[in-house]
Amino acid sequence: MTYVPALLTTVTAAVRRRLATTRGAVRDAGASALEFAIIAAVTVLAASVIGGLVYTIVGDRAEELENCSTQAVGSACDDGPGGGGPAGD
Repeated sequence: MTYVPALLTTVTAAVRRRLATTRGAVRDAGASALEFAIIAAVTVLAASVIGGLVYTIVGDRAEELENCSTQAVGSACDDGPGGGGPAGD
């Protein structure tokens, strides 16, 4: 019966190692969730900034086209054949 204390010591050590590994995994899972939240926030911020820039550029071009649509052909807004933008671009 001398092997029982050795067996208990081995099992106790294995359980302690497993608990230590599990605790580390839980900490890692929390870090992963935090990393995911930070990446998501940065992505949303970047999409908002890019979307705002595109919206501004499209609005400016639409206003230029609207202003030039009332001008006669050959005026300052017309770049000539093959042109595509207002004069000064």
